[in-house]
Amino acid sequence: MDLPKDRSDRTHQRINLNNNGTDRTNDLYLHIVQTFGCIETTATENATKLLMLGDVEVEISASSVSIEWTQNSMISQTIADSIVIMIIGLCASDKNVLSESELKERNHNVWKIQELQNLFREQFGDSFSIDEGIGKKENVKNGSVTIGKSKATIDFSTMKLIDCNSNPLKGRVESILSIGQKLTTPLC
Repeated sequence: MDLPKDRSDRTHQRINLNNNGTDRTNDLYLHIVQTFGCIETTATENATKLLMLGDVEVEISASSVSIEWTQNSMISQTIADSIVIMIIGLCASDKNVLSESELKERNHNVWKIQELQNLFREQFGDSFSIDEGIGKKENVKNGSVTIGKSKATIDFSTMKLIDCNSNPLKGRVESILSIGQKLTTPLC
């Protein structure tokens, strides 16, 4: 790793890791590599040194992370800030209630419900309404379509028709639910 000999214009930041018995060095290394891609790596017995864009030097040890970069470079400053945010995120991850996969699934389900509701609004306009909190669970969002004396109730969390007193409306709602499921299913 070839860094400038004159280090007077460089900023140095050291962050102590509160490991609580958990070694986060490999996680941090993987996050940095996945984020910034092509980097120079040098491993010693006690630390791993990384060099990004020939300017930002990161030294990861079990107890701390040192970051050094050129002061007047916006790109280097941005990379250093990103690494600090990664460190904070990794140190805070022990305190997260949901795992990353649970959080992604929850956010995806919320998005899926919103998209289905938007589809029903487009199809039925003012005849469609959202009924919050109906059902056995709290915060379950059900919707209803009322056209004259015909009414259909939809459970968006299960994507199923709960009740409908009209066969033509039932067929239309089930068709829209089917289309909605296909539209909100990831391609891969």
